[in-house]
Amino acid sequence: MPELLWLLLPLAAASGWWAARRSAARPPCKSSSELKSDYFRGLNFLLNEQPDKAIDVFIQMLEVDSDTVETHLALGNLFRRRG
Repeated sequence: MPELLWLLLPLAAASGWWAARRSAARPPCKSSSELKSDYFRGLNFLLNEQPDKAIDVFIQMLEVDSDTVETHLALGNLFRRRG
């Protein structure tokens, strides 16, 4: 049995190397610097101390694209501030 494990070890290392090379070849995902203009509009409302308008903008963004983590966090912080 231990001999079989020693034979499988190079196979596991080779498959790990292949998987890493394959994932490195993919194009990078959108970075946080490429956020939508709606996100910045919501932040602008926050800076101008208009949290209700900011919440409306962030909720509208969530309906359109639910994959934005930053928007979820900002909206959670706003709701926590409101109480």
